[in-house]
Amino acid sequence: MADYEQMEIDVRLESEKDLKTNVGKVIKFFYDKRRMEAEESGWPLKQVKGKHEGYGIAAEAFSKIGAKMKALDRGMKDYLALLQVKGEDGVSICGDIYAQALELAMEAIGMAADATRILNDLYYGYDSRTPIEQAIAEMKAQDDQEGAEFEEAEESQGGEENGDGEPQEEAEGYDPDGEPGED
Repeated sequence: MADYEQMEIDVRLESEKDLKTNVGKVIKFFYDKRRMEAEESGWPLKQVKGKHEGYGIAAEAFSKIGAKMKALDRGMKDYLALLQVKGEDGVSICGDIYAQALELAMEAIGMAADATRILNDLYYGYDSRTPIEQAIAEMKAQDDQEGAEFEEAEESQGGEENGDGEPQEEAEGYDPDGEPGED
C-alpha cells in the first residue's frame, strides 16, 4: 500500500487548456493596463487597506456581472420566443446574445483583475512571501542568531602541538594498554 500513488488525468481538450491560459494572460494584461492608465491620468489606484474594502470592490464588480447576466438572460428568453417566428428576427437576436455574452465576459475579466488587485494589496502587499516561506526565513534568522553566540574554533595545522605548546603523540603505533616508556 505504501507504493500507491494518486494520479489525476486531465481530460480537457487542448483548446480548453489554451483558453484558460490565454484568459489568465488577458486578466493580467487588463490589470496592468488599468493600473498604468490610472497612474498616467494622475489618479493612481489606491491601495486596498482591509478585507472590508476588498469585499466592497469585489461586490461592485459582482453587481456589474449580475446586470450583464440579466441582459443575457433576457436575450436568451427573446431568442426562445422567436424560435417559432419565421424570418430574420431569430438570427438578429443571436447577434445581441453574442454582444451581451461579450460584455459579460469583459465584466468577468474586470472582476478577476479587481480580485488580483485585492490579492496584491492585501496578501502580497504586506509581505510577498507565503506563510511557509516566512516561517522558513524566521527559522533561518533564529539559527543565524544562535550561531552567532558561539565562537569560531581555531584550526590547528596537524600533529605538531596539542594546545599546550607541547608536541602531540603520534597516533600510529600507539598502544593505549601499553606501559609508558616502552617505546
